[in-house]
Amino acid sequence: MRVLVTGSSGLLGEDVAKVLKLKGHEVIEVKSRKDLDLTDSGRTIEFIERLKPDAVIHCAGTHDVDECEKDPVSVLLNTVLTTRNISLACRKVGCVILYPGSDYIFDGMKNQPYLELDLPNPVNSYGRAKLAAEREIMSLTSSYFIVRVPVLFGAGGYKERNIIYNTYMKLKRGELIKAAHDQVSSCGYTRDIAEAFERILRTDYYGIYHVANEGFCSRYEMYREIAIQLGFPEDMVIAVHSSEIERLARRPLYTVVNTSLAEKVFGLKLRHWKRALEECIREFKERHGIR
Repeated sequence: MRVLVTGSSGLLGEDVAKVLKLKGHEVIEVKSRKDLDLTDSGRTIEFIERLKPDAVIHCAGTHDVDECEKDPVSVLLNTVLTTRNISLACRKVGCVILYPGSDYIFDGMKNQPYLELDLPNPVNSYGRAKLAAEREIMSLTSSYFIVRVPVLFGAGGYKERNIIYNTYMKLKRGELIKAAHDQVSSCGYTRDIAEAFERILRTDYYGIYHVANEGFCSRYEMYREIAIQLGFPEDMVIAVHSSEIERLARRPLYTVVNTSLAEKVFGLKLRHWKRALEECIREFKERHGIR
């Protein structure tokens, strides 16, 4: 299969491109705006029409939740418009689009794992943009997979956006990390999510799905586990109420997702997030020469 991956230098996109190559697919990478400005409708459609991929996995977009709140116009262009352009191109070429959606389209008020049929109600600009991107895809194409994923961890991508790298650097400097004990969600290892994408792409069971590693945790539990596996004392991570953390954008407090549909349709059963984190930390240490 010939697959175009946008945002392939990012946290998720990097692993998506790697996994596809390992599985024998031909991968075309759009790493950054230098390769292709996805906000340029004409160029994007022309680019995809010329390459004629079998599928596009659209990982590019604005992912900093607070930056999105600060500059909603930018997230409109970089998340919604780019998705519209790619959807138009996919419709014209007749190829599949797989879009990594977000658990942040929900308001976090359900207090039970979210199903695909639950009504979205985003509480910040990032969530609203991700929901708008989903709607662009559904209105413009029929051959689509919208795969909603939770907070992600991985060994690669941009350092400044990598949870593990940022945690390591802060703890190494002796800084304490405050993390919310009341913000609870599923989480996902980018390598596992990428392998799930590859399996999904081998089918034509189009639609919306939730994919995440098994289990769930608070942000405090996740950061504490990262610290422990990096070899730092767990008490360097301090549990606080989310209201004590100064952030521009509001966060939904409960976004655990129910993955039963993807398990039934694709046979996807991802390992527990703690086991996935162990592998991720090992890879992270190897990359950065950490013992």
